[in-house]
Amino acid sequence: METIYSSTVTSKGGLYGHVSSENNALDADVYMPTGTNSEKQKGTTPEQLFAASYAACLEGTLYHIAKVHNVELKDTQVTAEVKAVQVEKGDLRFALDLSVSIPDVDQDKAQNILDNAYKNCPLTKATKDNMEVNVSLV
Repeated sequence: METIYSSTVTSKGGLYGHVSSENNALDADVYMPTGTNSEKQKGTTPEQLFAASYAACLEGTLYHIAKVHNVELKDTQVTAEVKAVQVEKGDLRFALDLSVSIPDVDQDKAQNILDNAYKNCPLTKATKDNMEVNVSLV
């Protein structure tokens, strides 16, 4: 397998710490969400970072699949909602809802592009069978 791209992010301080990428494009404080507001909750959360990564990855794959099928996309939008769900006391897992907007494309064609993009998205492959994911075309 040939590596075509790599990225490095370092976390220091855990869930009340800081994350930064090697090129400093990502440079943010991190906090653990508790469901209530507190002074310690400044910056972003691991869940927000995961949601951003998944949304961007899926949207990029949408454009790739559309290009393969000679369909021009514009003004697409992917919204990812990550939920921490308790499986049993002390055991949390993520669940993910993806809402995808593909304007100005026939509904059946848009659904086909979305289905293929979801199946081929690297993050879908990475999380396959590890979390509940709901995908909807809106």
